[in-house]
Amino acid sequence: MAEETKKQDTGTLSGGDMDTSSVLENAEEWEPIETKLVVWSLVAAGFFLIIGLMLAPSSIFH
Repeated sequence: MAEETKKQDTGTLSGGDMDTSSVLENAEEWEPIETKLVVWSLVAAGFFLIIGLMLAPSSIFH
């Protein structure tokens, strides 16, 4: 506990005391269906963005 308090009192932002183990060490494998979901979500977002941009100017002028 005293060592932990000592580290906090130094006031530095160095990464020397940080845990360097990989955050992806125990990650699940990426499934092909997940790739398709991400791609089609981006396609749908782009489509609706274009539709929205076409409708917004026409609603301002009416």
